Amino acid sequence: MKQTRLGLGAVLLTLFWLVGNVQTQADEQDQRLDPAGIYKLPHEVIPPASLRTLKENLLNSSDTASDPITSIRQVLDPYYAQFVDPKRTEEERRLGRIFTEKTDRNSLRLLILKMLGKITGGQQLRDSPILFELHWLLSQEYSKKKQNFKALEEALAALRYRDFSHTEESFSKEERLRELYDTNEVERAKQHAISKKELEKANIGLEKAKDRVHLLEAASAREKDLIFESNPPSNARKVSANDITLAKQDVKNADDTLKRAASAYKDSFENNYYPFFKRKSREDAETVFTLAKFVKDSENENKERLKVVNKTSVSGAGIFVLFDYKRNTDFFAYAALLELAFRLDPEYSQVVLALAEELKASGKKAKSLDFFLKYLALALRENKTPAEMAYVYRAIASLHTELKQYVLAAEFYEKYYLSEPDPKKKGIYAFELGNFFESKLGNLESGRKYYEDWLQIREQEKATASDLSYPESQERIRMEVLAYLGISKLYRYEKKPPKEKEELIKSIQAYDRLRENLKLEEEKYSQGKKELLQIKKGLLERTNDQDMAQYRLKSLEMEESKEKMDIIRTKLDASPGPRAMQRLSVLYEFEKNYGESKRMNEEILKVGNQTEINLALKNIERINKILEDGMQRDPYPRDPLSGDTY
Repeated sequence: MKQTRLGLGAVLLTLFWLVGNVQTQADEQDQRLDPAGIYKLPHEVIPPASLRTLKENLLNSSDTASDPITSIRQVLDPYYAQFVDPKRTEEERRLGRIFTEKTDRNSLRLLILKMLGKITGGQQLRDSPILFELHWLLSQEYSKKKQNFKALEEALAALRYRDFSHTEESFSKEERLRELYDTNEVERAKQHAISKKELEKANIGLEKAKDRVHLLEAASAREKDLIFESNPPSNARKVSANDITLAKQDVKNADDTLKRAASAYKDSFENNYYPFFKRKSREDAETVFTLAKFVKDSENENKERLKVVNKTSVSGAGIFVLFDYKRNTDFFAYAALLELAFRLDPEYSQVVLALAEELKASGKKAKSLDFFLKYLALALRENKTPAEMAYVYRAIASLHTELKQYVLAAEFYEKYYLSEPDPKKKGIYAFELGNFFESKLGNLESGRKYYEDWLQIREQEKATASDLSYPESQERIRMEVLAYLGISKLYRYEKKPPKEKEELIKSIQAYDRLRENLKLEEEKYSQGKKELLQIKKGLLERTNDQDMAQYRLKSLEMEESKEKMDIIRTKLDASPGPRAMQRLSVLYEFEKNYGESKRMNEEILKVGNQTEINLALKNIERINKILEDGMQRDPYPRDPLSGDTY
């Protein structure tokens, strides 16, 4: 067995040893050889033609009464019937009920122990395409029946018979060819073996022809007698010029033969072996990938995962990456199998994507980013549509953001925005992008572009019947405050006070809508409180079902109103309305409109935090002094929002 096969086998055995935390037994023996010859080989018990017939029947059968698993077992069981141990093991498993639907996690550990303790079901270390396909077919059928523990068992059994090597030697190996039912592949393998043998023979022939020329030239220089093939040993003679000429002609003929053999070998390599190499690599990766899915199902069925929901972001996932931090502290076989599948076929895009997502869920951001970029290259090579690539662009951008690589993230956010097929999702995400460019990169122009896109969609949303919940509707108003304020920053940078003032007024108007909603809810709550007290007074005099029902309904209305008030207060606290008022007061002051400037500062006293209130008091005092003596004084504070002058 070749080194590649042994290497991959060692990796897989090491993987399952780590997963199951089991130790191999000291008395294990390699029963690869059967010197007595008492056991039949798989192809002797199960002819390849019968396997082909079985697969055709399973593919074309429309008879629902026939059980595919029974059909496969009828073909597979005669091979195991010649072994004693498998029968005993099957009986113990059936009577002891080791493998059941309710012990899926223990089933997996026991299967791993079995895999380490016994090489195959017949305790014979061998590669067999026939047995691999039969066990794999059983695994697929159990998977269709949602019996994951049995599908996992058969997948592991199939894996024991799998030869992961795909070298030229394994391609033409007799042990493999005698178990194949595809006559075309058998013929191609034999042709390639002949081509390779002819090439090796031509190389040897050329070397011999060159050696003969050197020998003849050396003998001629030394004037030494040589025995030629055409002469008896007694008729040795000296080398002539004609002998050297004929030998050089033989070299030329051997070189021509080598070129023809090399050309034939190259054609055979490209047409016969290389397609097998690519197909075998993909099949090996798919095999391990499918096993990884079974293992993942087992992980998910037997572990409570921490469900993290990003409620701080409008788009659900947002720009921030949230992950299950308990994932990489428990059963980790899924990620390890994905890495093995990736090593078997680095160009299998589905495995690369699954591995990237698993690493991201485990919090391994840098490594996950590497695999997302690998998948991006493969997907672009496969000519995937922009709609299919949108998810990948967003994942790459979010990982760059988590790693604080904002410039790189910006490129992929823009690609995501252009490729997102869902207009509604795209519109909501426009606000996230505007906020990202404004706050993370300071790119006010790009921030304005995405803010305006979102505001345009917001206007359409207002014009149509919206199915937003109450918290979402209030969040939209808060987002308007941020969007208009973000746009105003660009006009301030461009020294355009009228446009900046216009955007600041819109931001404050949105903020005032939140304040108005809070006021309405407070009035509603106050009125409901009075009505509830009135109902309570009535209940002191008489108690009946109608009054009690009215009391319960009014209590529910009060609770709902209180929840709404809490929601609005939260949105107000997270809105930069007072900052917009501060900046607008400065603009009014430069217009010599001290009355409006003073009014803005008085509004800040009602809604601002303690720092903002203190600044507003200082500005009100400063404006009063300006009105008294006419001397200009700079506004407070000298910060990016309210301290600069034009």
